[in-house]
Amino acid sequence: MPKSERRRTRHVKLDLAMDLSLFIALALALCWVCVRHLDPAFAPSADVALAEQTTSASVMLNAIPATLIAILLLALTRRGLASLSVVVPLLLALYTANEVKLELLDTPLLPGDFQLLAHLGDSGALLARYLTSWQWAWVIGVATIWLLLLLFERPWSALRGHRRLTILILALLVNGTLFLNIRPWSTVYAAHLDRFETWSPSVSTTRNGLVVTLLNYAWRIGHANALVDRTAAARILHAYPLGPPVPKPSNLPDIIVLQSESLFDPQRLVDVDAGTMLPNLHRLMQSHRHGDLWVPAFGGGTIRTEFEVLTGLAMREFPEVEYPYFSLTAASDVPSLASVLGEMGYRTIAMHPNSRDFWNRAAAFERLGFDEFDAIEQFAGAGRIGYYISDEALVDRMLARLAEASGPTFLFAISMENHGPYDNYPNADPVRLAAQPVPSGLNEAVAARLRGYFYHLEIADRQLARLVEALRERSRPSILLFYGDHLPALPKVYSDLGFDDGGAAPSQPVPWLLVDSRGTPALPVNESSASFYLPGLLLDAAGIDDRGYFHLLELLRRVDVPRGDWTPPDSEGMRAVMQLRHRGHLQIDP
Repeated sequence: MPKSERRRTRHVKLDLAMDLSLFIALALALCWVCVRHLDPAFAPSADVALAEQTTSASVMLNAIPATLIAILLLALTRRGLASLSVVVPLLLALYTANEVKLELLDTPLLPGDFQLLAHLGDSGALLARYLTSWQWAWVIGVATIWLLLLLFERPWSALRGHRRLTILILALLVNGTLFLNIRPWSTVYAAHLDRFETWSPSVSTTRNGLVVTLLNYAWRIGHANALVDRTAAARILHAYPLGPPVPKPSNLPDIIVLQSESLFDPQRLVDVDAGTMLPNLHRLMQSHRHGDLWVPAFGGGTIRTEFEVLTGLAMREFPEVEYPYFSLTAASDVPSLASVLGEMGYRTIAMHPNSRDFWNRAAAFERLGFDEFDAIEQFAGAGRIGYYISDEALVDRMLARLAEASGPTFLFAISMENHGPYDNYPNADPVRLAAQPVPSGLNEAVAARLRGYFYHLEIADRQLARLVEALRERSRPSILLFYGDHLPALPKVYSDLGFDDGGAAPSQPVPWLLVDSRGTPALPVNESSASFYLPGLLLDAAGIDDRGYFHLLELLRRVDVPRGDWTPPDSEGMRAVMQLRHRGHLQIDP
């Protein structure tokens, strides 16, 4: 190679090294600033001990992953500004999503949330309704800038050929070793392990920062290969003998479950008068089994409550799992009410007037043993109130399915109408909406959301009464279990009003009701429960003994109810029992 050519090559390498160094420094600085000012862990705090932990090194550890992604994008596009114009907005979007989730659900982002990205095509419109017009403008503006930079920014002339390939391979290796937790990253981030608490994402995020917490959850949490204490499980099975078999009823009742979206009793709020809300529910409570229900979700996360009621598996025993239909039902069949009743001759139907793949329900319901799943396709032309299919249309479909059945039916229905957002929604009567009574002193925006919620709640209550009356008129016996899945996402309402018991919003229960058309006498008022106990309670009320796990749950519930904290006397044993049950390894001999 001529000397001039070698000199030119050295200059190219030197220029590329300088440009790359400047790019990395700029990317790291920008990411550091974003993390420092957007991450709640590094906000000014009155907690001096906590403030001492939030060092520049902690901020740097949260900034490094985004910087590495910027380098990878540079190698792919050969455009520096275009690469930075992706990474910085991604960080802003990450922290915005975390802020929204903290506000609505009282929990930070977790790796499971990113599984929803694969389902945006199913129900992206539902999530998009929570974006403000300003946020939409921001998204469109960022996308436009990135496209313009990609089209018109001059690519790096020195970053081509084997040099580009080398940097691309190195960037892939460095990113891969980070996200797979391979050295040296496993050593670098290990210093934060003493501040990482699996059971409390909020605490972990506050101590370590959002990005580091996301990495730790992705790296270190797994349940599939966790060891199970079989001795503890045997201890539970020995302590709660099942007793003699109970004969199956000669006339099996239809079993109907209606999970009502975001239903709770607003009379628990300060300044909401008793007797003004849910009149039909309260009337039915006077003569049927009912009570307060503690659920594993707040403001959202419907499938957590749904999963507990179907399987009797408590989400607290799987702390690494946020969305069970993406993980706990992904690899194998899971015993559930549907599978147990199906073995007894029931036709099992799930029903939800939304996209069948949202929350991965279609696959999950098949794993749980449902014969059929009526989703949005079966509600074509049905009326909407607000954004979603009305509760009236849902009850219409439920009654039609029951009418066509020739034998015992298990129908598990999930309503949709009362899903937020609760203001500025279509298909509502403006006069009746404006007439909804709300406590004085709320600002207009908060009051409007509460009126919107009350509007839907009134309809849910009316349709409950209609369903109960229709079931009473049928010739077949039936049992209806009705409950709310979680409190609605109304954080400003809760902070402005507060609750009569002085408790925090996430600690509040929702109501449950069980109506037996066969005239079973009511039990004491406010028979409180946790949602994972409901399947055992339901089968017991139907006179069905599965001679296994659900019967064991009902025995435990009867012991657990007086305790009030929903922790079985032998929590380690119950955790082992639930883990074995999930894996299909639990053997219960009568």
